[in-house]
Amino acid sequence: MRARQIPSDRRFTATHSWVALAPGQNFSDFPLRAGVTDRALDDIDVVGVDLPAVRSTVDAGSPCAVIWSSARTAITVYAPIGGLITMTNRDATADPALVAEDPFHAGWLFAILPVPSSSTYGLLTPAQYATELNETVTL
Repeated sequence: MRARQIPSDRRFTATHSWVALAPGQNFSDFPLRAGVTDRALDDIDVVGVDLPAVRSTVDAGSPCAVIWSSARTAITVYAPIGGLITMTNRDATADPALVAEDPFHAGWLFAILPVPSSSTYGLLTPAQYATELNETVTL
């Protein structure tokens, strides 16, 4: 198993979702990319993704996407924050393996415009997420 990487410009959920923060580590007035961590995809061959509809709204912690494995199992993706879905990653839809190969960059899933009441409350910092995983990671 490869060493896990936890980017410092992200905030995480205990359900292995992430949201990329803008410079300054705060929510902003523009959409933020979101996806799943490599931990969510341990030892699976990703063969499909079902992403939320553009212009739909999601609540923080609610199911919003599904990742399909070659074993026909579904991994539910939970929204890291609430907001409006503004874009989905067409590259990940066309080549779902990107989600497992590069989950923090090319394999992002969707962009979300945070609702005004969104905050980082309840999201984990990289160090907290590493502690949550209770294993050795590369920050």
